[in-house]
Order: sequence, then structure tokens, then C-alpha cells
Amino acid sequence: MAQKVEVTAEGKVALEAELKRLIEVDEPETLAQMSEAASQGDLRENFAYHDARRELGMIRGRISELKQTLANATVVSAPTTHDRARLGAVVVVREEGFDDEEEYLLVSEAETGKGRKAGQTLLSIAAPMGQAINGKRPGDTFTVSTPTGATLKFKIVRIE
Repeated sequence: MAQKVEVTAEGKVALEAELKRLIEVDEPETLAQMSEAASQGDLRENFAYHDARRELGMIRGRISELKQTLANATVVSAPTTHDRARLGAVVVVREEGFDDEEEYLLVSEAETGKGRKAGQTLLSIAAPMGQAINGKRPGDTFTVSTPTGATLKFKIVRIE
């Protein structure tokens, strides 16, 4: 049985748009590049052909991944209260010792890297920082360990 994937409504739209682009634009363009390269003769040393073939494999792999993700996607509605950090919430944090605020939109792992609003970064709730933020309230502090071993301390300024 496939595992359900929680996504925001905006994230689902972005994933569907990516799938459509891959199927309708990227895959046909890459097939055309392969065909063009193949028409140039010997395929054993034809870099353009092998590069297009590799690219086609990556595109088809991503198409398969997106189809599976969307088939198992459950849209989670945006939070109506701003009392706790959770999927779909915008969380504003400040690192200890700094004045600048950082704004994160908490999304599922499937949605990360699909875009951002001005001044806002997508943060997977599966990432270490996302896990540390998830469930916290405004005013709460949390720590995150970096890959270098340093520990950073943050405070939740507000949740939108």
C-alpha cells in the first residue's frame, strides 16, 4: 500500500504544473534531440545522443515520481489559526544574536524546491529545521544542529 503524502493546495498545483511541463514540453524536446543526434551516424561516440538519452531517463524518472506522489497526495488545508507551526503555515523566526527575521513556509518534502514567494523560503517539515519548528508556538525557542556540528538557536517570532 502506497504511503499518503500530505501537500499544500499550492504545492499540489505546482507539482501538477511540473508534471504537465515534463510530459508536454521537456520529454518531446529531448526525444527530438535524441532523434537529431541519432541521425548524425555512429552512436558509439555520439555525445549528443548519449546526453539526450541520459536526460530522457531523468525526465521519465521524475514523471514517474510525480505521478506516484500526486496519486498518493492528500491536500492539507492551510491552517486557520496561527497558534502552532504546521504544514502550510508561514513561520517567522529570528536566530539568536541576530536582528533579521527569516520567513519560512512549511511544506511537505515533495514540495521543496518548487518555488518561493519574495522573502520567503520553502522549508520541508521533514528537514531538521522543519522538524524542530513543527508544533512550536510563537515565542518558543528551538535549536538546530548544522552539518559542521554547530548548534543554532532560534525563536519563533510569529506564525501567519
